Amino acid sequence: MDIASQIEDGFDLSKETLISDDFIIENDDLMWIKSEIDYMVYIPSYMLWCIRNKDKDGNLVGDNTISALAEFGRMKSSNTSFKSHCSTEQKKLICLFLSWCEINLDFCNKEQIKRSLKQWRKSS
Repeated sequence: MDIASQIEDGFDLSKETLISDDFIIENDDLMWIKSEIDYMVYIPSYMLWCIRNKDKDGNLVGDNTISALAEFGRMKSSNTSFKSHCSTEQKKLICLFLSWCEINLDFCNKEQIKRSLKQWRKSS
């Protein structure tokens, strides 16, 4: 099973629940979305967008998604954090995605990915 299918299955996403490409392009940094959002849908949707659009040079969605995952990875677990809502399997999928980014995205902060992976691996 490819990484996109694993993320879709692991976060129980369907075509109806995925966030649209147009929305993601207009809101390239999910940390700055003004309305209240369901991170359990938005974050994996952004991850999938990055996988589907890996060859688009210069897009900020990939960098911003990696930064958001790094921020969530650093957060202490609490009832309100995205990390605390993720199952062990979902945390492993985030690690898989970050590892994929490190290999497949040419223009990304590799050091940030490595630090983020350490945080997510500690919690999974």
